[in-house]
Amino acid sequence: MRQAYVGEIDKITPRAARLLGLIESEESLTQSASGMAEVLATSAYSSDVDSATTAASMQQMVREVMTSAGLSVSGSQILPGENTEGFENLNLDITVVGNINAVEEALSNLRMIRPLVLVESVTIKKLRATRTRAAQKAKPKKTDERMLSVRLRLLSMRLVG
Repeated sequence: MRQAYVGEIDKITPRAARLLGLIESEESLTQSASGMAEVLATSAYSSDVDSATTAASMQQMVREVMTSAGLSVSGSQILPGENTEGFENLNLDITVVGNINAVEEALSNLRMIRPLVLVESVTIKKLRATRTRAAQKAKPKKTDERMLSVRLRLLSMRLVG
């Protein structure tokens, strides 16, 4: 009988030590949890607002960044999102036109948006000069040889739950 109790005590001792360690680490764990909550707040959209409204807000922010950098937005579309462990992906496809300097500025400014907006893919094409007679007769414009059409697929996260 005594041997059974000794065996039981041997099984319980590591569990008790782990629990005591957790109790001693409570303050540190609480600080880490609140730090993670802050990181989530700046990295992902809250679940308080519905998906469509959140995606529209993201689209508006991105359009403002693009136009403030000197780009013309020729199209933008909110794409269907996917749910992944605790998050919903908000996808945006946007096409802009402008010179290389404006593209560089816009991409740099995208890094400043909070919650985070990630660039999933980029397609860059040099714009061709118009060769039609009507365009040649029109008032000549000084064109920038570095004019580009840029299509971006952007991703942001929204908390689910």
